Amino acid sequence: MGRILKFSLLALVLLGIGLALYAVASPYLFLRSLQKAILEGDRMRLERMVDFPRLREGLKSQLQVHLLKSVEEEAKQNPFAGLAYLFVAGMVDPLADALVSPEGLATLGTGADPGEAPKEEVKGWRLRYVDFRTVYVHHPKDPQSCLYLERQGLFGWKVVRMEIPMN
Repeated sequence: MGRILKFSLLALVLLGIGLALYAVASPYLFLRSLQKAILEGDRMRLERMVDFPRLREGLKSQLQVHLLKSVEEEAKQNPFAGLAYLFVAGMVDPLADALVSPEGLATLGTGADPGEAPKEEVKGWRLRYVDFRTVYVHHPKDPQSCLYLERQGLFGWKVVRMEIPMN
């Protein structure tokens, strides 16, 4: 084999390794960028990084399901629980809107209300792979509250789901 062919193969192998490493590291780089956007309050960058409508609808669904389960339990003992549901259901949208905001994202896993936790809490977020296309971000104090990131293409990521424990 000629020197040029050996050099070309070596270059291709190194390029492949570099791309693979970048693909694995890309969610960590995205997380750092997300943290920086939240800390700086950069809403334009957050709009590109977070699918807010999808996040909001998913959270509203979680809250509605939890609320319905609570009402079912209560309805066994109190026939007026259905009325209470009508009043409480109206609060789901404002609660979801408050949680799905830069201030709300910063409170993830802290147990604080949106806007009350210092934004610096996002610096402690941890990332875990679910699979090649999905990772989740959580606060070390509360691994049950998390943001799910979905791969967009080979190297891009987007926040698509938020889960919070309903207890």
